[in-house]
Amino acid sequence: MMRLDDLDQRIIGLLAEDARISNREAARLLGISDTAVRKRLKKLSDSGAAKITAVADSAALGMTTAVLVRVQTSPETARDVVEAMASFDEVSFAALMTGRFNIVLLVAAQSRQAVADIIHMHLRRRSGVHRVETVEIVSVAKHNLDIALVSRKR
Repeated sequence: MMRLDDLDQRIIGLLAEDARISNREAARLLGISDTAVRKRLKKLSDSGAAKITAVADSAALGMTTAVLVRVQTSPETARDVVEAMASFDEVSFAALMTGRFNIVLLVAAQSRQAVADIIHMHLRRRSGVHRVETVEIVSVAKHNLDIALVSRKR
């Protein structure tokens, strides 16, 4: 685990406000050289502490239906089921979890029918799937990707 110092946090803060800010502009705002910013960003990226990426707005891309799906499987099939479902473009989040349901998925598609097709034709038919519970997301009050980052573990 990498420890972030104040300068790392300030660089990340600038990028969170404007991911397109240049190293030169970030350096000017922070009172350091652009080389220092570039080296810090490389260190943050190489360590996995920060990732600079674009996040598409699914609604703007026509993905107007979003559904949270909780799945209960037999323990021995959970990993195979979650990995199979993660392969679908419409599945933006797939994770193993504890509790009564051992898989959670976030599915976004162009229609309710498209979501239903994924659930009924691909998920429910998988061996070991015992129960599927869906909840349609109708309104989002907050979606902050940089706060509740969940690391990928293999």
